[in-house]
Amino acid sequence: MTETPPLPMRMVTFAAWRDSAPHAAGAPGRHYVTLAELLVRLGGYGLGLTWKARFPDEQPRVAFARMAKESEGAGIPTLELLAMDAPHLQAIDADFEGYAGDELRITLREFDSSSWDVRTADAWVLSEIRRHYPDARPMTADEWNATH
Repeated sequence: MTETPPLPMRMVTFAAWRDSAPHAAGAPGRHYVTLAELLVRLGGYGLGLTWKARFPDEQPRVAFARMAKESEGAGIPTLELLAMDAPHLQAIDADFEGYAGDELRITLREFDSSSWDVRTADAWVLSEIRRHYPDARPMTADEWNATH
């Protein structure tokens, strides 16, 4: 029996800062898309993944160092990750890699506190990202590599 070759990874990018719906006071605002929000958007797809956090630069919050340390080795299951402080905070630059066993399934890249880049071979994930973030646009491999 021959193995099916893996599907190619595809990438999209979208703005991290979003216009918010009007609050109770009636004024529209802006909010930052956090890792926690993206994990929730992944729904059941993300629940079976474990995550590794990679921060190329020193982060200003201790919660990020704790997340990076705890994600070494086997990684952090999604629900445990959501229970931490760091996913609810804004990082400057970071990669969050979601694994099913030893297989990398998705990378969520927080770039320069201005955009999120998503890399996956899963068409459903890409369609969900586009549904929730309509400004999501495809990225080339060169663009992906330039944000790291």
